[in-house]
Amino acid sequence: MMADEHVLFWEKKLVENRQILEMLDSGQFKAGEGGVIDAQTLAEVRKWAKRRVAECEARISARVNIGAEI
Repeated sequence: MMADEHVLFWEKKLVENRQILEMLDSGQFKAGEGGVIDAQTLAEVRKWAKRRVAECEARISARVNIGAEI
C-alpha cells in the first residue's frame, strides 16, 4: 500500500472508533436493568475504543510524517 492508502485506512478506522465512543457517551448503550450490556463490559468497550482512537491517531501521524520526509 502507498502511504496515502495507509492514511486513508487509518482515518476510516479513526472515524469508526470515535463513533463508538460517541454512542457510548450518548447513552445508546446502557448498563444495568433493561440495559444492553453490563457496566463492566461497557467500561471495557470504552477503554478499548479509546485505545483504538489513540492507535489510529498515532499511525496517521507516523504516516503523515513519513510522507513529509519524502
